Amino acid sequence: MNSIRALNRVTYAFVGLLGGNLALLLYPLQNAIRLRSELLAMHTGQPTLQIPLTLGMWAIYGAFSFVGWLFVVPIALIFPASSIKGLSWTLRVFVGAAPGPLALFLIGHGHIQFGNPGTFTGTSVLWLFSILVSTVSFLIYVVLLRDP
Repeated sequence: MNSIRALNRVTYAFVGLLGGNLALLLYPLQNAIRLRSELLAMHTGQPTLQIPLTLGMWAIYGAFSFVGWLFVVPIALIFPASSIKGLSWTLRVFVGAAPGPLALFLIGHGHIQFGNPGTFTGTSVLWLFSILVSTVSFLIYVVLLRDP
């Protein structure tokens, strides 16, 4: 029975990851569609490349979010479901936002040089995306944890 609960929690976490990755797709995709229409209206740039570039970036970000999910799954199995269910929704949002940047930091640890001031330059979007994916993923996970 315990292994079935653990498998359910891993499945719920994976469904949460899929939901987080969907959110990760929708935000840049709507920006790409808007930019594509603006480029078409101005008759400039390469409007036909906007959506394929966005989908390509999403595939790369999705692969990294899956690696981040592998860091988070043991945490999901360690904490009992009752401790997560007892949190207020505000606290759930904050707890859900934390694993994304932590996983991104752990994934990029080999490439981050602490003495180099330019290390984090230009990475703000990645940190925001990691927060978006982890928050949406965690909230879906919490909803799925509810007793039937």
